[in-house]
Amino acid sequence: MIADFVYDNPSLPMVCIGDMNNILYDMDKSSSNINRSHMCAFRHLVKQCGFFDLGYSGPAYTWTNKRFSSKPTFERLDRCLANDEWCVAFPISNVYNMPIIHSLSDHAAILLSTEGPVRKVKCSFKFENWWLKEKDFQYCAKADWYSTRNKSFSSRTKHLAGTLKIWCKKKKPLNQELNNLEEQIKHIQMTMLLKHR
Repeated sequence: MIADFVYDNPSLPMVCIGDMNNILYDMDKSSSNINRSHMCAFRHLVKQCGFFDLGYSGPAYTWTNKRFSSKPTFERLDRCLANDEWCVAFPISNVYNMPIIHSLSDHAAILLSTEGPVRKVKCSFKFENWWLKEKDFQYCAKADWYSTRNKSFSSRTKHLAGTLKIWCKKKKPLNQELNNLEEQIKHIQMTMLLKHR
């Protein structure tokens, strides 16, 4: 089993490419008829192994049931998964989904290249729990949310994320705060030791 191989070979660069026989997300299938238990089990396995989906360029779907005369179903069953060590060893990995050639197979070929242009990774918004402890967080978030009340929910969340990214840059880095606290604790401990000598 893949998970056993991963556990037995920690810290090795690993890549898993080909037909996974399952989808990871709803959007990986053209119809709404989705086996959620299979999808969740596959998602759990990917997480358990420490794999990342390397994404793709090209067509979104890699498999079809070939029912072109009635109602065809398309799915992204073929993908490329890799662990963190692989991404470090091969930082310029690009995956290309080829078109499905209807007469030959129900699957599309996928190609992994470890050379080529560097892909620009879009940084996703990441909420930090320590923000809640900042005195001005509630005020800043509420004010921004209220200022976009006439816009769509999607626009409001994007605007709020942008505002919070700028807001948090003005705060002391968390590592600096932790280092300061560590120094204060050391100072208190040394003072206590000197008093009891």
